[in-house]
Amino acid sequence: MTEATVQAEVNEENKDSFKNLIAIKHYRLLIAGQFVSTLGDGVYALSLIWAMKLLSGSALFMSLVLTAEVIPTIIFGIFAGVLVDRGNQKRFMMMADIFRGLVVLAIVILFWLNMLLPWMLIAAAAVASSFDAFFSPAKSVAIRTIVPDHLMTRAQSLSSTIQTVVGLASPALAGVLLVFSVPTAFLFNAFSFFVSFFFILFIKEKSLVEKPSNKLNKKSFSHDLKTGLKTIITVPIIRGMIIYLILINFMLAPVAVIFPLFVDNASQLAMVEIAFFIGIFIGSITINLFSKFRKIVPMITGLCLMLGAFGILAFCDNFVEVLILIALAGIGSPLASIALQSLFLVKVPRELLGRSQSTMRVLLESSKPVSLLLTGTLLVHFSIHHLFLGIAIFGGAVVLLMILNPVIRKDNRLKVRKLVKGNSVSVMRTTKKGRRWHENPPSFLLSHLQFLSIPPHHLITLLRCFLQKAITNQRS
Repeated sequence: MTEATVQAEVNEENKDSFKNLIAIKHYRLLIAGQFVSTLGDGVYALSLIWAMKLLSGSALFMSLVLTAEVIPTIIFGIFAGVLVDRGNQKRFMMMADIFRGLVVLAIVILFWLNMLLPWMLIAAAAVASSFDAFFSPAKSVAIRTIVPDHLMTRAQSLSSTIQTVVGLASPALAGVLLVFSVPTAFLFNAFSFFVSFFFILFIKEKSLVEKPSNKLNKKSFSHDLKTGLKTIITVPIIRGMIIYLILINFMLAPVAVIFPLFVDNASQLAMVEIAFFIGIFIGSITINLFSKFRKIVPMITGLCLMLGAFGILAFCDNFVEVLILIALAGIGSPLASIALQSLFLVKVPRELLGRSQSTMRVLLESSKPVSLLLTGTLLVHFSIHHLFLGIAIFGGAVVLLMILNPVIRKDNRLKVRKLVKGNSVSVMRTTKKGRRWHENPPSFLLSHLQFLSIPPHHLITLLRCFLQKAITNQRS
C-alpha cells in the first residue's frame, strides 16, 4: 500500500469528525444558541407545570396546560413548515425567540402582581408554543443547510449531547430557582430566549436569509402542503413508522404530568429530572456502539429500556429505586430519538425539510392532547402506579408490532407489478442481495404484515386479483 493511499484513507476517516463539524462557524453560533435556549427550556418546563400545581393543585389543570402547548403545534405546524421552507429561516428563529421571551416576561409580571390565574398560564403556554412551531422547523432547515451530509449524524449526536449536558444542569438549577421563587425561574427562561436571539443574529449564512423567487399564493401554498405530506409518504421507512410513532407519542405523553405528581416538592422533582438526564447522557454515549447496526436496533432497544423501567415503577415506592429506574428510562431515550432524527434528516431533501418536518411533527403531536386530557381524567380514578403499568403494557404491544414489520426492520422498498400471466400478481422485494419474487401475494402479505408498506392502489390491485382468483377456483 502506497503512502498516498494510506493518507487518503486517513483523510477519509477524519472527514467525518467532530473537529470538522465544530470548524463550521455558523454551526457553532447555532449550537451556542441551542445551548442557552435549552438551558432556559429545561427551567421553563419544570416551572410551567410546577406553577400550575401551585395555582390549582389539579391533575386536570396540569394536563390542560401541557395540552395548550401541543395544540398550537398541530394548528400552525404545517403552515409554519411551508413558510419556513420558502426562505429567511434566520428571521423566523429570531422573531420566535423575541416573542417567546416577551410571553414569559408577561408571566413573571402577572405573578409579581398576584394576578396570575390558571387560565392565564394556559393561554401563555399556547402563545409561546405557537411561536415555537416556527422556530423548530427553521432550526432544522438551518442545520441541514449549514452542515454537510457526511457530518449530519455527528451534528445530531452533538446536538443531543449538548441537550443532555444542559439537561443535567437545568433541572438542578430549576429546583434551586423554584425554591427561591417561581418568577425567578421564569425570568431566567426569558433571559435565555434573548441571548439565543443574539447568537442567531450573528449567523451570516446567505442561504438562510434568501427570499423565494415566486410569491406565495393560495395555489402554491396548497401545493407546498401536499408536497410535505407526499415527501413523508414516499419514504418507505418513514411511511411505515408513522402509525407506530403516533402511538408511542400517545403512550409517553402522560409522563410529563406523572413525574410532577410523583413527588412532594420542587427538590424531589429536580432529582427526578437529573436522574433522567444522567440516563440520557449515558445513552448518548452508548449509541455509538450501535453504529454498525440498522437504525431499528437502537430504536427498539431504547423503547424496551424505557418501557421496562416504567413497568417496574408501577411496583416501586422507594425513592432511590425510583431514581435508578428513571435513569434507566433516560438511557433508552436517545437510543430511539437520535436514530430517528438522523434517519429523517438524511432521507428528506433539504428544500422540503421544513414542511416535511412540520407535517411529521403535526402527525406525531396530534395524539398528545387526547392522551393528556385522558391522563387527567384517569388519575381521578386510578393511581400513578396503575398508569405506569398501563404505559408499559400498551407500549410493549406497539414495539412488538414494530419488530414484526419487515419494512421497519430492513428499510427495503416494495414494488408491486401486475404480470401478464392471467390474474396473478407478484410482489417484488428489493434487498441488498438482489431481487426476489413472491407468488401467492395473500400469504406473503399475511405472513410478513406488509399492509403498512404497500401503496393503497397497489394493495387494492392485489386484493382484487386475489378475489377474482378465489371466485374462479370456487366455480371450477
